Amino acid sequence: MFEQLRRYETQAVWALGLAVVSLGPAALAALLALRNYNGDLGRIVYGGGGRFVLLFVGGVAASLAIAFPGFVLGWNSAGQPRNDRSAASWAGFLLGGLCLSVNIILLIALYMLGLKLE
Repeated sequence: MFEQLRRYETQAVWALGLAVVSLGPAALAALLALRNYNGDLGRIVYGGGGRFVLLFVGGVAASLAIAFPGFVLGWNSAGQPRNDRSAASWAGFLLGGLCLSVNIILLIALYMLGLKLE
């Protein structure tokens, strides 16, 4: 199977697929953060005994683990002259990079705005 990953067309398809799949866990983490956001306090409020942090960090980690290979495969295959699916490479590269950026922003938001209630 990995023998096929040398072809740029296969890398393009995998890049786009991985980038699209990585949006799911990132959306889960973003929805959790928005659900627990308190506008009056300007903080993401969560309880000490709940599963919020586990689900949030797990969603971000899963999304990062899926988006990074998609980003790298898209980067490797985009713009190659022998790539018949260059548009898929660019889409995987850009979508993977966007998802990586969103995940980093979500982690920074939890670090800066998180308020643990005991």
